[in-house]
Amino acid sequence: MGGDASAIAPLFGEAAALRAWLPRWQARLAPDAAERMRAANPAVIPRNHKVEEALAAATAGDMGPFGALVAAVSEPFVEREAYMLPAPQGFGRYVTYCGT
Repeated sequence: MGGDASAIAPLFGEAAALRAWLPRWQARLAPDAAERMRAANPAVIPRNHKVEEALAAATAGDMGPFGALVAAVSEPFVEREAYMLPAPQGFGRYVTYCGT
């Protein structure tokens, strides 16, 4: 990640707070921290907006988005930008329940 916050800035609502916090956090990191985090934390998780997109397309007869989602979550440590981004503006609140 280096000193450039542009890659993660869209994930935060307040850019000034990110710019104030990021240098302090980076100073505390071990030299191999980024590599260790990538090895331990999946890049892809089945985000609600992508699941809903795949379900809607499948219901309409298009299994392409479902296949792409399955491929992405089958290799969760492979970075695929489309499956790493937060929900778009306007997706709204989403509530899931245990077992669903």
